[in-house]
Amino acid sequence: MPAPLDLLLAVAGVALLLLALRSSRIEPRRWRSGVLLTGCLWAASALALDLLSPMEPVAAVLALPWLAAAVLGLLFVFSALAAAVRDGPSLVGLLALALGAAMVAAAVLATVATGDAVGGHPWPVVATVVLLLPGYPGLAFVSYLLYCLLQRRADPRPEPVAVVVLGSGLVDGTVPTLLANRLDAAIEVWRAQRAAGRDPLVLPSGGQGDDEPMPEGVAMAAYLVAHGLPSGAVATEDRATTTEENLLLSRDILRSRGIDGDGHLRVVTSSFHVGRSALIARSLGIDADVTGAPAAWHFVPGAFLREFLAAVTYRPRTNVGGLLLWSCSTALVAYAALPR
Repeated sequence: MPAPLDLLLAVAGVALLLLALRSSRIEPRRWRSGVLLTGCLWAASALALDLLSPMEPVAAVLALPWLAAAVLGLLFVFSALAAAVRDGPSLVGLLALALGAAMVAAAVLATVATGDAVGGHPWPVVATVVLLLPGYPGLAFVSYLLYCLLQRRADPRPEPVAVVVLGSGLVDGTVPTLLANRLDAAIEVWRAQRAAGRDPLVLPSGGQGDDEPMPEGVAMAAYLVAHGLPSGAVATEDRATTTEENLLLSRDILRSRGIDGDGHLRVVTSSFHVGRSALIARSLGIDADVTGAPAAWHFVPGAFLREFLAAVTYRPRTNVGGLLLWSCSTALVAYAALPR
């Protein structure tokens, strides 16, 4: 790789890092911070591989997309196998398994095709473009992961007007461990606020599923009171079926009780759900910091993958445009690798 391009990668990496930090500080709930940080990581990895390894320049530039696609593919495989062990085989699980295996295979084959292109064979240029298509969702996944890490590291503001706890499914009408962890985290937030002389309302939010004997919000409120919160400090939202409804209906309840529904909220959910909850709150114009409660390690990969796939659907035009731009960029890189 020519020295000027090395310098360009170095400058781009530093600039993207500074922009990512600034974006995260101004508004930590924007996915843009993760995208900028991914660009920084991409430039840094390409520069490091070019300077420290015998890898061809085009391979150094495309190394991160290959790796990202392979990791995302392996996550699909892991999640599909885990679901099959837990719930038995299903069509969705088989499709996820096939998709994951295809992404891993594409990353490996793209490496070979690019190597042939560098060797002077024109046909692998087309193959490289096709095989590197999984690189775009791979990079999008990396950017979402980095965004979520930045979101979790952001310091929540100290004076929420209320603490909203997002519901999840009940098991035989009782609060399972996943939901109990959210409620315990909310109790910790409330106690810290009380110690500081404040008295925010705690609002568990969740409707009633078809297989549930009572609304999640009702069971959650009973758990909070049983674990030491005064009943007067707890209000119940019992109709929500989505995260959007959790937030909107909770805001309505706050307003009905004379509390500033547009004031700063603390939203408590599971760790894997923090990023998407923050995106939703921002899209609804709700001023909220999101706190993540722990979840069992074996549950996190599949749950986080579902969160990522759901988040991607929020901006379909952006992602279609990004995929087209990625395809064109890949074609240019592969073509530039051909000897003249």
